[in-house]
Amino acid sequence: MLKWLGLLSVVGLLGFGSYELFHWFTHVYEFDARIRTDLTRISSRVNGTIDTIEVAEGDRVAKGDVLVTMKAGAVRQRIEALRADVAGASAEADRLTAEKQALGADIDARTDTKRELVRALGVERRALLDRHELAKKKLKRTTFLVSRKLTSEQALEDDQDRVLDLAGQVSVASARVQVAKREVAEIEAERSEIAVLDEAIKISRIEARRLEAQIKEQEVGLDDRVIRSPIDGVVDRIFKNIGEYVEDADELLIVHDPDNIWIEANIGEDQIRHLAVGQPVRIDLDAYPFETFRGEVTRISMVTVADLAMGGTESTAKSIKSTQKIPVRIKLLDPPPLTAPGMLVEVNIQIRDKATLP
Repeated sequence: MLKWLGLLSVVGLLGFGSYELFHWFTHVYEFDARIRTDLTRISSRVNGTIDTIEVAEGDRVAKGDVLVTMKAGAVRQRIEALRADVAGASAEADRLTAEKQALGADIDARTDTKRELVRALGVERRALLDRHELAKKKLKRTTFLVSRKLTSEQALEDDQDRVLDLAGQVSVASARVQVAKREVAEIEAERSEIAVLDEAIKISRIEARRLEAQIKEQEVGLDDRVIRSPIDGVVDRIFKNIGEYVEDADELLIVHDPDNIWIEANIGEDQIRHLAVGQPVRIDLDAYPFETFRGEVTRISMVTVADLAMGGTESTAKSIKSTQKIPVRIKLLDPPPLTAPGMLVEVNIQIRDKATLP
């Protein structure tokens, strides 16, 4: 009996050894593996006091849901004050515009009146010039008649007086025309006040736009005080409480997408040559000891774990010649109901180029 038991033990050990040797050639085992995800760390964008926290740890949130609000009464007051200033600047621009229009209308009316006066005085002066020419012709004829003793000296004197009188009237009319033209020029000069009003209007409108830009800046600050979820996910951790004062970049909470998970296995460099993207993987989770899950290799890193930990600087592990680990990403094809980042995993990667070995 002892011989048979010994023989069976030897056969069993040989069978187990052969199975392990076969799997050593056809599979890569790794116990250094964990479930990973992208943890979204949400921080404050402004300094302020927390007013409300709208979620609790473990809550599911959708993208855009409000997570935290901060007190914003002072910002709203500044916005209202700026809006009042905008209204004042706009009203001033409107008042100056109305003043400009009134001044322009007044200048146009007075200019038109004076130009009509210039035209009327010009007509009167031309009439006087015509009469003056006629009077000079008559004086010339009277002078001829007097020289021939055909008319009296009194008629000559009267004609001379008439010519002189008309010459004086022409001079006065010409002066009046010149005065009226100067008055037109003086009125037109008042249009420079319109240019001054234009500049004042422009300044008022620029001030209104500047204030509107400040309002938009304050509104951005107001929006920054309402912190929303950037992703669909689950709230993992809340670091602050209602009433706490936080500063710009202070971390408030952590959110992750439970549908965006993967397994990161750190495979020894002596086995990495056997791996390729697309290879099937058997996955065992410590949380589910009686179940096996399916996976697939999706990415093989080009950097070792040591270099990642050292930030890309030279690792001391090289000098002591220790086996390096290379991160390999594995997709869970049939994930269990609950998977938490950091859960321990064992992976069994089937090596395709070895799986056909006898």
